[in-house]
Amino acid sequence: MELPELPAQFILFDTEYTAWEGVLERKWTGPNEHREIVQIGAIRVNGATLAEEGEAFAVLVRPVRNPALSAFFTELTGITQEMVERAGTDFPSAIRSFAKWGEELPLASWGSDPMVLAENCNLARIPFQFRPEQFFDIRTVFGAGGIRADQYYSSTIVRAFGKEPARRGHSGLNDARTILDGLRLLRIKTEPI
Repeated sequence: MELPELPAQFILFDTEYTAWEGVLERKWTGPNEHREIVQIGAIRVNGATLAEEGEAFAVLVRPVRNPALSAFFTELTGITQEMVERAGTDFPSAIRSFAKWGEELPLASWGSDPMVLAENCNLARIPFQFRPEQFFDIRTVFGAGGIRADQYYSSTIVRAFGKEPARRGHSGLNDARTILDGLRLLRIKTEPI
């Protein structure tokens, strides 16, 4: 089994955004339910080796439409209102910093994160900071390796290999790191003997 070739250098990123009890079932269709980004976490990855993680990026963002975080969100992510008020920045500053840090490298995520970035740019009435072709869904790499990625989350993909996540899920940076752990395990699984 041969995996798709990964870019020589790329960014693995994950976002955390406002959520409430039952929001997955409602698909964010309740009154004023916007997927406002509260955290972006990312790591630089050497696609050839998947060895040591490169430089990391993490930023907290203060939501505007729903400035008070729900208890559901805090329980899920561990991100508190106090953390966001103390260390959070506005979304336009956060997205510009992320785009600059990414240096136009390919951007890999688990599913809909690029759409969430675009939604937040629309909410903030700022231009989208990326080229659409920069993005790729890392789940396709796992799928090519015979892993049913739809049965896992970014925070749980290592379970496909009989491992437990080494860090708390639903944290942008932690989830990016767990995806990298999964890629390493996938490479071991699919390497010719």
